[in-house]
This record gives sequence, structure tokens and C-alpha cells, in this order.
Amino acid sequence: MVEEARNAGDNGPNSHAYTRMFASTFLPNPLEFDHSNVDLNHSRIFRSEWDEMSVSVYQAFNDDIADWAVANNKLGGGHFKSGRMTWIKPSFAWMLYRSGYAKKHNQTRILKIKLSHRALALVLSHCQCKHGGGGAKGRVQWDPERSLNVVDKKLPAEIPNLRAIQIGLSQELSAFYVDNILEVTDVTRLAEEVFEAHHGYDKRKHKEFPTVEAFRAARLANLDLPHERPYMPMCSEEVLRRLLLIPEISI
Repeated sequence: MVEEARNAGDNGPNSHAYTRMFASTFLPNPLEFDHSNVDLNHSRIFRSEWDEMSVSVYQAFNDDIADWAVANNKLGGGHFKSGRMTWIKPSFAWMLYRSGYAKKHNQTRILKIKLSHRALALVLSHCQCKHGGGGAKGRVQWDPERSLNVVDKKLPAEIPNLRAIQIGLSQELSAFYVDNILEVTDVTRLAEEVFEAHHGYDKRKHKEFPTVEAFRAARLANLDLPHERPYMPMCSEEVLRRLLLIPEISI
């Protein structure tokens, strides 16, 4: 697995250059990286579904792009423009908020995309922490985290004092990301099921539930929701501080 991760990035036209330039920012082995160093009192915590092999992020696309991606297990095809700024989101709840439960124009399909730990670290090593501009090739933004359990104004509610990371990629960095995708899964149906849990309550039809909150909790409990937990990317301390991933402590 470690050797496979080391080779991530050897497929695209720019991959060798990126890997050579930034190999020194990587830690030696994701299995040895101590995620207990994540400060849970810090408002900016990278939360995602991850395991020893990969980290999951989400993107929303139209049907043409999504159909091609699922069929080919990667992003591409005639409708996908790899050089444009594209945003990846580790938080499923935030993806539902941004796409309106996969109901907004050109965001009707949600894809779960897996990257290796090293590929994600390399991507982040190119990013700047900016809002409203800057970070031409890679940009990190921290927006209010959203909840899968609470609804506000018909969308996943904000979680107070907690921020979710959004990663914007363009130009060569977007191409590198596309080249290093490990797996693509269509999770649009799960988004629809969360919408049904959030908005499907009818007091006359669901008399067994005394409140809409009880209905939502019961419906969500039956869904295969992602298990998101704190994650520390395998970047240098300098990069982690630049992206506000760690407060003023040493890792």
C-alpha cells in the first residue's frame, strides 16, 4: 500500500514534476501518522471518511459528466473541463448544502471520490488559504460546517463554531487531481434519501413519530451515512499552518 501511494501521480503529463518537487513535504507512511494530534477544540478540523488506503471527497456534476465518470471510474469526457476551477469537499453534509440535495442546476449528481493520502497531501501543498480570490492553482476555504441531523431553512443547518474545508483546484493542479483519482462512486441516491429524511415527515401519515425530529432521527439511522472523523493530511507543518489546519502548537 505504501509503495502504491508513493507512485500516485505518475499517470498525468505534469505528475512527475509535481511529485519530484514536493516529495519532501510528505510523511513516510500514513499508517504511522498520528491523527490523535488533531486538536478537537480547534474550529477548523478536516473531517472526512478515510481509511489506511484513501480519503474521500465529494463533487456535484450534471448527468453527462457523472455518467462518464462512473462508467470510467475517473473524471473526464467531452463535458468535463479539467483546467477550470473545481471544488472538492470532504464533508457530505456540506456537499448536500451546496448542491441543494443534488437538486440544483448542473449539480444533480453527487460523486464520492477517493484519493490516496499522498495525492491529497500533494494537492494541499499547492494551496493557499484564501476567500474571494488568490490561490490561482489551489485554494482552501473554511466555511461553516453543516449538520446531517438538523435542518434550517430547508437545508442542512450550520454547526456553531465549526468550519468545513473546501478545496478549489485549477490548471495543472486540477489535472493532477483528476489523474490521481482511485475510485468514483455515485452517491446521489443517498443524497435523495437524506432529503426524504429531512423533508418527508407528514403528521397524518407518520403518526408513530410524535415530532419531525423523531421522524428524521429514525430515517437517518437506517441510512448508510459516511463515517467522517478528524483527519490530519500528510503535509509539512509549514503547509498545515498556512492552511489553518493546526493552531499554534507543534505536531
